[in-house]
Amino acid sequence: MAMMSGGGGGDGEDRLKISWPEVVGMGLLLAARKILGDRADVRLEVHKVGDGVEPGRDDKRVRIFVNIDATYTVALTPFVG
Repeated sequence: MAMMSGGGGGDGEDRLKISWPEVVGMGLLLAARKILGDRADVRLEVHKVGDGVEPGRDDKRVRIFVNIDATYTVALTPFVG
């Protein structure tokens, strides 16, 4: 599991999750619930696999790339940025 420190005292309590490989293969709604449950401070952007996206990093954004199927299955590991 990828984690990043929030800059605190190093006790591990302020570590924030930055990627969600466990949601690959899940439907979009379940994946969104999991991501927002872990990081309520981020906003989600949903894109089809193959869509072009604007370049640039945003520490409050998670992009979710989905297959166009019945449940919009997550195709790639979502991550902060």
